[in-house]
Amino acid sequence: MANTTKFYKLLGVSKQASTAEIRRAYKTLVLKHHPDKGGDEATFIDMRRAYEVLSDKDKRARYDRHGEEGLDERDGGDPSDIFNFFEGRRPQRKKTKSVVTPLKVTLEQLYCGASKKMSITREVIDEERGVRECRECNGRGVTVQVVRMGPMIQQMQSQCGACGGQGKSFQTAKQREILEVGIQQGAPSDHKVVFREKADEHPDADTGDVVFVLKEQEHAEFKRKGADLFVERKISLVEALCGFQMEFTHLDGRKLLIKTSPGEIVKPMAKGFDPLADADSSKTEWEEFDGFDCPGIENVAEGATTDIDTLKKACDTQLKRQGVDVGAFVVDSRKAYFKQCTREEVLSSMKPANGKTLYVLADPNRNKEARILKAVKGEGMPTFKNPFIAGNLFLILTIDFPESLTAESQAALSKLLPPPLSTPKVKEDDADVEVHSLTDIDPVQSHNSNKVNMAAAGDGAYDEGDDEGGSGGMQGPDSAQCQQQ
Repeated sequence: MANTTKFYKLLGVSKQASTAEIRRAYKTLVLKHHPDKGGDEATFIDMRRAYEVLSDKDKRARYDRHGEEGLDERDGGDPSDIFNFFEGRRPQRKKTKSVVTPLKVTLEQLYCGASKKMSITREVIDEERGVRECRECNGRGVTVQVVRMGPMIQQMQSQCGACGGQGKSFQTAKQREILEVGIQQGAPSDHKVVFREKADEHPDADTGDVVFVLKEQEHAEFKRKGADLFVERKISLVEALCGFQMEFTHLDGRKLLIKTSPGEIVKPMAKGFDPLADADSSKTEWEEFDGFDCPGIENVAEGATTDIDTLKKACDTQLKRQGVDVGAFVVDSRKAYFKQCTREEVLSSMKPANGKTLYVLADPNRNKEARILKAVKGEGMPTFKNPFIAGNLFLILTIDFPESLTAESQAALSKLLPPPLSTPKVKEDDADVEVHSLTDIDPVQSHNSNKVNMAAAGDGAYDEGDDEGGSGGMQGPDSAQCQQQ
C-alpha cells in the first residue's frame, strides 16, 4: 500500500490539517531547519517538497489517494528554486493586494488601551470546488489552433480564454469575517495594526494583509506630543502670585487635584515659545564668534567655500555620512576648516584671530529656563510598548490680569510686593517735565491710519508740480541748468 502519511509527518501536522495550519507549520520549520541556520539540507528539501504538495489541493488529493507514486514529476517543483533559495536569490512569489484602512481612535482609547471589532469581506477560494487544471489548455495556459492555408499548415498559439492563461480554473466566494483590532496603550498616531493573510486569496499568489492605520482624533481638552500631555488653563493674577488648586478629570476618569507649592509664583510663558510646536531636530544651531579660532584642535576636513549655509549643511549631510561629527568649523577669506570635538573643548581653546570666524555648536540648554512649564510628573501618556512608564502632564497657563485696580488696592499691593524696578529722578511739578498717561492703542490700526501720510514722494496719485500749469509741465532755463549740474 502507498505511504500517504510521510509528508504530514515531515511537517508535523495531522491529515485533517487545514491549508493555513500547514502553512504555519512549514514557516516554523523553515526557521529551524534552514541550511543557513545550521539545519540539514536534505531534511529541508524533503520538507519543502512536502509543503509544495500539501499546500496545493489537487496535489494533496492525489497524494492522499496514491502517495508519492500518484504525483507527477512536475509536482516536486523546480529543483533550481531550492538552490536559488539557499543562495539568497529565492524567486519572489506574487502577493495579492493588501487592504489598508484608516481607523479613527480617541485619545482616551490610546491612553487606556482598547479593542475595536471591524468587519471585512474578502474573496476566498471556494473550498468545495477547489483549484483544478484547466480542461481547455490542460494546464498549459495557452491553446494551439491549427490553421490550413492552402497546402500549408500553420499553428497559432494564443492565451487560453477559459483560464486567462493561468492554466487553472477556480471559483471564489465572498467571506465575511470579524477582526478584533487591539489598540495598545500609548500607540502613536499612524501606528499600523496588521492582520497577516486576511486579504483576497488567489491560488498562484500569497495572500495579502489587512492593515488598520490608527488615526488619533483631536481631543477637546488634552493635546498630545509623544508621551507628554498638555492642558491649557487660565488663572487669575492672585492665583499666579499666591498659588492655586485646580481639578482635572483625566483620560481614564480619575479625578486629579493639582496645586502649587507654598510660596511658589507662576510666571507668564516665554514670548514666542510654543511647547506644542514640532522642533526641527535635523537643523543644527551654531554660535558665531567673529575674530576667533581654535588652533589647538586638529582639522579633520577642509571646505573650498566660505558660504556659511553650505558649510552648515555639509556638517549635517556629507560629513555626518562619513562618520565625522563636527563640533566647530573656522572660516577665513579662502577656506573652511572642520573640527571634530565637543563644545567644551572648543571654548577652552579659543584664541583671537584676525580675519577668521569660529562657528561652534550652540549650547542645547541655552533656552532651558525659558522653556520651563509647570507639570505633573508621570501623568502623561503611557509609553508605547512599555505602559508602566508614562510621560508628563504639562499645564499651559495664561494669567488673566485685572482690567484695573483701585488706588487703595494698588497701595496695599505695593507694600507686599518687591520694590519697583523703575524709579524716576524727576518730579511731576518740575518746570521742564511733561506728564503723560498711558492709554491702550492698537498698533496695526495706528499704522494703517497714518499710512497715507507716510507715502514716499512720487508714490501718491497726485504729486505737486505734475499738473499742466505747474513746473512739471515745462522746462525753464533754471531747471535745465540744474539737471546739467
